[in-house]
Amino acid sequence: MTIQEYLNRIEVLDNEKSKIALANDADLEFCIQQIKQINIEPSFSFDVLFQKSASEIIIVNDDVIKIFADHLGLLFLEEKESGNVCLANSEEVRPEYRQSFKLIDFLDYIYAFMHSSVYKESEKIIFSSETTLFWKLVKMGSDLKGKYK
Repeated sequence: MTIQEYLNRIEVLDNEKSKIALANDADLEFCIQQIKQINIEPSFSFDVLFQKSASEIIIVNDDVIKIFADHLGLLFLEEKESGNVCLANSEEVRPEYRQSFKLIDFLDYIYAFMHSSVYKESEKIIFSSETTLFWKLVKMGSDLKGKYK
């Protein structure tokens, strides 16, 4: 699945909010509730996170990604680096030691969040400042993405 196909899937999910199948996953709900309890966490609606270009291509708002990266304390990598790369950014490193994230991680986080009861109630994606919770939701979003192909 390409990034654009994934963005389209997320848009369809947002358009059919009432039909979102809750993940029925206690871990997902627990992580989301932990994020929600920290009332200083910024949140954004779908329309702020993503915009459509004139050619109907969905574009991720760069300003929101910068806010997200700053809030999380991780570096956003726009593309996969090649050559002699620092091991700290490798996918082989345990999540709690990673120093950066990619667009696919951001989208997986959002996809997981959209399957929660909090999103169904508020229609907002809350950004976490806790990297552990972020990586848990990334994993859950990736799993959900594979489940609903």
